[in-house]
This record gives sequence, structure tokens and C-alpha cells, in this order.
Amino acid sequence: MSILEYGSDLAQAEPPVPLPPGPYPAEIVGCTEKVSANTGGKYLNVVFRINAETYPADYTEGDPDGTELHYNRIQTEDTGRNRFRMRQFLERIGAPLSNKVDLNNLVGLTATVEITHQEYEGENRAQIARILAP
Repeated sequence: MSILEYGSDLAQAEPPVPLPPGPYPAEIVGCTEKVSANTGGKYLNVVFRINAETYPADYTEGDPDGTELHYNRIQTEDTGRNRFRMRQFLERIGAPLSNKVDLNNLVGLTATVEITHQEYEGENRAQIARILAP
């Protein structure tokens, strides 16, 4: 099929309303190590899902299946600073601490994430500002 059809004219399409700022319980639904195209440094790409049941009552624009947001602020190179930041991250999500981290074991863990807004290409977007301590 080579023709896509939408329910309304795309010229009228508006950016979605982002999830309002604030703290939300979230579950890790994915976690992989990636390499930065800019710096070549390694980091974690942690995908958190905020369930629709925790949306504010007046937020009607959200996806009924929940909102997934990526958290990419944990560098994984073996340095003192990065080990400490990894420790903080693992403590905040309730993961065990040792000298090895199995990323598969992080999936399903939960934490409270603080959502803020950031403008990207003229559009306000929700982002995870930080993971809150339990």
C-alpha cells in the first residue's frame, strides 16, 4: 500500500500535550548500553514507563497504554565518578550492588521519576530530570 490516510488534515496537526511536570512512579521496561555518536562514550539507555493510571486527573492527552521516556544520563565507563553515579542509580531503583550489573535484571524494577519539560525543535516535551531517592 502506498497511500496513507489520516482522519484529519495533517496541516491542522498540533504537537501532543506533554505529561505535566512532577514526580511519577515508573517501571523500567528496557535497559541497554549504547555508544554516543558525538563523544564515543558509553551510557545506559533506560526506558521508563509511567502507567496511565498515575496521570493527573486533568491530563486527558496521554497515551492510554502509558508514557515511555528514555533516561540517558548514566555513563558506563569504569571511572570513579561513573561508578558512584551507577551506585546512586542502582540504589534509587532498588537494584543489588556488586562489581557486575546485569542490565536484564533491571527490567521490571520501579522508581519515582521527576518529570520536567524541555523544548526540542519548537515542541515542549516531557523528560526525566532525575530519579528520586526512595
